[in-house]
Amino acid sequence: IMGNSQVTMISEEERRKNIKQMDQQMNIRFGRTSKHKLNIIVRGDRATGKTTLTKMLTGGVFDDKYTPSKGGDCERVTVQWAAGAGEDVDLTLTAHADADKKKETDNSSSLKIVHEEKSRHAAKATKQKIAEESKMYDQCHGVILMVNPTKEWTFSYVKDLLDSIPETVEVLLLANFRDQLDQWVTARNVMQEHVATAGRHVHYCDCCLVNMFGMPGVESFLRICLHRIKMEEFSRELESLETASALAVEEAEKISDKQDYDSYAPPPGAEGPEDPSTAPDPEPAA
Repeated sequence: IMGNSQVTMISEEERRKNIKQMDQQMNIRFGRTSKHKLNIIVRGDRATGKTTLTKMLTGGVFDDKYTPSKGGDCERVTVQWAAGAGEDVDLTLTAHADADKKKETDNSSSLKIVHEEKSRHAAKATKQKIAEESKMYDQCHGVILMVNPTKEWTFSYVKDLLDSIPETVEVLLLANFRDQLDQWVTARNVMQEHVATAGRHVHYCDCCLVNMFGMPGVESFLRICLHRIKMEEFSRELESLETASALAVEEAEKISDKQDYDSYAPPPGAEGPEDPSTAPDPEPAA
């Protein structure tokens, strides 16, 4: 410190707040507006990179210190995403820290359930779980499923999640830890084959969050979700235009059927219809 000058240290949160405020001012000045809202859900088993991906997509940097998220919690962040030249999108990322599912055991020999009834209860529970999971995706436009291929069960978990995601929602299976390929126990072609049979709405991409490998693929997926929103908007607009066009055709046909040029513009000297008020009185009968 020299003289009376003061050095002010600001926190990372304050720095981002200032940058966001500056971005908003620049957007207003240059006419950039956020026309669309994009809601993306990030899911996966523990230690697959959900929080880190969310952080990096919102302008953060990789942190090699791992802090596990609490089961059942979710982190929601909204930022402006520059989807293209002059087009900003309100991007909301929600990272779910799914709670650990504990296996239930029953050591009591007196409480045995027959196989048929056990299967029936299992099927009912599966349907209920799928129904509950489906509600999560009602307001979202895309889902990113994180996998750690060095741990086989993270891929099994993602396969279970896929069953509850509607086909109307775009899905990206993101295989993290590409820098540890020699430790992968789930092969890349196995994941790609599963994605290929899951439907056109499911996509695949490798990534390494340590060095941001694969992030362009993630942004491409976000554009797929954005284009789908635009296509749905265009479809609704097209349907509205088709209805309006059909009404216009019907109106034009009615006008055409009722047209009478002679009544509209009688020729010169033609006698128009007789006015009852000027007609002579009838002669009295003899």
